[in-house]
Amino acid sequence: MKTYIRKVGKTLLFGLVILAIAVVVYMVVPKYQIQSVRVDEDYVLITKVNTLTGKIDINYKRYTPLKTGESRKLKFTF
Repeated sequence: MKTYIRKVGKTLLFGLVILAIAVVVYMVVPKYQIQSVRVDEDYVLITKVNTLTGKIDINYKRYTPLKTGESRKLKFTF
């Protein structure tokens, strides 16, 4: 019985080590890569590529000026 528990314990520890290595690799590899940024008079266009799946994501933000004396910052979430 003790040898069975020892084998199961080693198997679970081995699986945990493999899972930890996979998580570290996933955290180290950059998920997104910015492909291009286009800035025009009143808009910003950002194209980024998901390096894991190859999916292309396009962010488009239009700047609309507020009343005189006020300003607004463009906010992007990556």
